Amino acid sequence: MTARASVRHVPRLAVFGALTALWLATAGAAASEEGYVSISMRDNAFQPEVLRVPVGTEVDWHNDGINIHNVVADDGTYGSGNLEPGQEFTQSFDKPGVYKFTCTLHGAPGVGGMIGMVVVGDVPIPTEHGDVSKGREPMPTEPGTVVHVPADQPTIQAGVDAAAPGDLVLVAPGVYNEAVRVTTPYLTIRGENRTTTILDGELVRANGIHVIEADGVVLENLTARHFVANGFYWASVQGFRGSYLTAYANGDYGIYAFDSSWGRIEHSYAGGHPDSGFYVGQCEPCHVIITDVLAEGNALGFSGTNASGDMLVVNSEWRENLAGIAPNTLDSEALAPGHDVLIAGNHVQDNSNRHAPAKQIALSALGVGILVTGVHDNVVRDNLVEGHSTYGIAIVPNVDENLWLTSGTRVEGNIVRGSGQADLALGAPALGGDCFTSNDYATSIPVAIEVVASCDGSLPTGSVGAAAPSIQLLARFMSALGGGETTDGDWKTWPAPADQRDMPHATTAQWALAIPEAVVPGSVQIRDVSTIIATGTSSAMTREVTVLGVSFSSSPLGVVMSVYAYLLPALLYVAWVAIAAWDLVRREDIPIRQRALWLLAVIAIPLVGPIAYFGFGRSPIPRAMRLTLVLGGIVVYLVVTMIAALLMVV
Repeated sequence: MTARASVRHVPRLAVFGALTALWLATAGAAASEEGYVSISMRDNAFQPEVLRVPVGTEVDWHNDGINIHNVVADDGTYGSGNLEPGQEFTQSFDKPGVYKFTCTLHGAPGVGGMIGMVVVGDVPIPTEHGDVSKGREPMPTEPGTVVHVPADQPTIQAGVDAAAPGDLVLVAPGVYNEAVRVTTPYLTIRGENRTTTILDGELVRANGIHVIEADGVVLENLTARHFVANGFYWASVQGFRGSYLTAYANGDYGIYAFDSSWGRIEHSYAGGHPDSGFYVGQCEPCHVIITDVLAEGNALGFSGTNASGDMLVVNSEWRENLAGIAPNTLDSEALAPGHDVLIAGNHVQDNSNRHAPAKQIALSALGVGILVTGVHDNVVRDNLVEGHSTYGIAIVPNVDENLWLTSGTRVEGNIVRGSGQADLALGAPALGGDCFTSNDYATSIPVAIEVVASCDGSLPTGSVGAAAPSIQLLARFMSALGGGETTDGDWKTWPAPADQRDMPHATTAQWALAIPEAVVPGSVQIRDVSTIIATGTSSAMTREVTVLGVSFSSSPLGVVMSVYAYLLPALLYVAWVAIAAWDLVRREDIPIRQRALWLLAVIAIPLVGPIAYFGFGRSPIPRAMRLTLVLGGIVVYLVVTMIAALLMVV
């Protein structure tokens, strides 16, 4: 391990300006290859508490809480000193091994509290009790025996440690004040009663049940609440299932699968989370189904960062979250960009909830039913989407370290109504191929979206998106970073939901191992949108007064500038084509055939044609004028767009 560490503070305004500049100025991106190498310091837990990295990785600890924290190696080889909120610490790990660390302000080595570990290279992960994890063993051929808690073992963790692959850990009703770590594969952990078998983090423990590199673990008929990080969490597994789970009032995600494939999440509930109720991230192909779940009162109902391939979010209810369903691409996780997600048969309703707990970053999505950001080749079909303050279904670019543009998403056969700004929206810039067809809707941005972004290929789709949706989401993102967008929800005090449906015959039902491909994810029948029962309340959403998709709720000058930013790309393109064509028609220094070919290129090849002519066509127009026309126009557009976004925040 190299003694190479640093502590730095990232000013909020610097992030604000840098992200804005990146969002506006970056033309494309390549995927991050480093993967997830950051640990968030919450109040009071590390997230993730176990991080596996390759040899030679630099790990960053970010203080994302409101309290002072530190990072101290249990063996004394490194330490950060006290970190104020917003500061971070970096340490490089150059040798294989298990490196435990503690926040000594909120924990103690070997005792508990705010503790964690970095696992470097291909080495086993020790359990909380000091036993080396069993690793990835061959899957059992049939279910094993039952370990009863507390009859056979006093705690869930003790029951898990005593169980062998294929066993069932059956937990009696009660409140269990513990955080459970699972490293034994092919276990089933089941509560006898979903509502009364409760894991409680008491606002100090990190995760309710954390499954780490243990394939085929099934979690059933349990409730997790008041954990600083997540309710139920699978990390780096092949084969998992979560059924009849309730997660509420946890500090990050409710039900969470990361770097995991071949899974199914079903018949479950998540509410009161400041990130998302359900999350699947960093998998390709995922082979994951989320079906028959209910998410309410979260920042996002579903978030899927860089989740790609055979990823289904179907037949579920997403209501009264800050925003509903949000597949996305970010650089903070590997396998960017996200692609090939099916969102179908869902009822997405009233996701404009300012009373939901939310991190600042999530506030940019406020009031959007289905938000597709920076991903490729998704399918959004047969959903009932109603009652959203901004957009029903929106496709927009996303920004992290890079700008991620959308392409190839098909929006088909949805019923969308009662949206405050537009039922359907396509934001610019985009790579092309995003299309809309056979939707039942009233309003769209750009107007006539099923004509200008048709799925039948009748018109080119490379530049038909409108600037307004992208500008508005950027403005809200900037406002959130600056503290201008807030919610009044607090995950720590979020109330318990109504009793949820119990697993049938929980105490006697046979358990099924989560064997990849053979058992999970299994199959699913997508429900027809006509069978989804609407409540009838959402259609009363008040429509905002807009001009070209820009809301008049912003400042008058912001509206003017936003409309200008909306129109300017089209005006620039028209000017480029017209001036290039005029120049070619009047030129007599080159043969007519050569002029005709250049003219064809200028007219037939969007953007590239006229720019290529001004750059390589030896136009008699002075070089300074050509540079001003092309580069100056782009710069003006970027400046106007930035000003518009800033004014819309005011």
